[in-house]
Parts: sequence; C-alpha cells; structure tokens
Amino acid sequence: MTSPRRVPFVRGFYWISEGFQLVFQSPFGWMKVITLWFGFTLLCGMIVAIGPILFSLMLPILFAGLMVGCRAIESGKSMTAGHLFAGFRNKPARLITLGGINVVGELILTSILLLWGGQRMIELQTLSMDGTGNLEQLQVLVSDLTPIFITLALIQVVLLMLGWFAPALLVFSDMSTGQALSLSGKACLINALPFLAYSLGMGALLMALITASFAVPILGVLLLMMGIPTLIAAVYASYRDIFSEVIDLSDARWTRVE
Repeated sequence: MTSPRRVPFVRGFYWISEGFQLVFQSPFGWMKVITLWFGFTLLCGMIVAIGPILFSLMLPILFAGLMVGCRAIESGKSMTAGHLFAGFRNKPARLITLGGINVVGELILTSILLLWGGQRMIELQTLSMDGTGNLEQLQVLVSDLTPIFITLALIQVVLLMLGWFAPALLVFSDMSTGQALSLSGKACLINALPFLAYSLGMGALLMALITASFAVPILGVLLLMMGIPTLIAAVYASYRDIFSEVIDLSDARWTRVE
C-alpha cells in the first residue's frame, strides 16, 4: 500500500453503482448485518451517558468488518453476520484507537458548541418553542450562530475525511492508525471532485428512497434498508478505486495495480 491515486469526477457516480452491485450479490446477508447494526445502535441509545461513547468507540471496528464482508462478496462469497465483528479479530487495538479518536473529535465538537454558542442555542430554542420572540430577534440569533455552525461543519468534514478510508486501510494493511488517518485525509483531498459527484448521487438516491417510503411505506422501507448498505458498500468501492487494489479471485490474494 503506497499513495492514493486521483480519479476522475465521474467515478464518484460509479462508486454508488458498484456499491449497489455488492449489495445485490448478497442482499440477505446485508439485511442481517444491517439489522444487527441497528440493534447495536438502539442498545447504545438506551444506555445513559456512556451509550453514545460506546457506539463511537466501536464504530470503526464494525465498519472495518463490513469492509471485510465487501471483500468476501467480491471473491464470490456472501456477507454474513460474522463479518460485522471481523474487526475484533483483525487489528482490534488499532481500530479501537481510531474509535477513541472519534470520541475525542465528538468531544471537541460538543465543547465548541457549548462554550461558544451554548447560551445562544438556549435562547434560540426558547424563542422557537414559546413563540415570544419576533423575527428580528430570531435573525440576530441565527446570524450570531452562523459562524459557529460553519466552524463545526468544517471540523466535521475534516474528521470525515480522516476517517473515511481509515478502517479499510487498517484492516487490509499493516499501517499504524496515524498513517491510516493521514493517508485517508490525503486521498479525500486529492479526490474532492469525485467525492462531490458521490455526494450528489447518493443524496439524490436517498431522497428518492425517502420519497418512496412516504408514497408506499412498506416498499419504501425495504428500499431504504437496501440504500443504507449501498452507502456502506460505496465506501468500499471508493477505497478499491482510489487505492488501486484488485482481488485475485483464483487465490483470494490482493495485489496492487501499477
């Protein structure tokens, strides 16, 4: 594993279609792992105080497991529930370290929000709920909060770039957590245009699925359940594309395309 490569703008759309193909090849396996994922999310939501921290800590491990599942599908196998926990057997210490970085990042975001705009947020919530504020007051509060929201959004984007490829890089290579974060950030930075295409395409897809869920609830929910795996599998597709790896299906070994 060396440096990421720059890919064309249109590749961002192909990541979505390639992700859908990975889902289509093992739909029932994906349904199992997504059901387990939702169950874990609900469980963490029920645990007061430490639940969200636990979820952020475990997220890279679970996501790395899904990357392993995508690799299995590509080699002709099926996604299984066991793939979700593959990260616990492969580089767990490094993945937990990555989860710890997630927790620190969320604490930083929360601290900025509370220390910089906590009082303003309370005022905005009060005005919005009791209806006592006039339009001018709301405009002033929104204007004051805009720099905070922009700052938080920029930090969130940086954290997302650092963590986008990190689980896959850690589970498929021997690099350290710091190297994976750095390489992930570089890969996202030099491929800003295809990521823009991916964001536009995935946003349109999710909007269509949400609209379908309102029109035909049962069908819409099923489609939405397939949309989430597509989003995850598209991450794997982007990893494969940018880091130029292919799997030799005859012996399940990975080699780099030069």
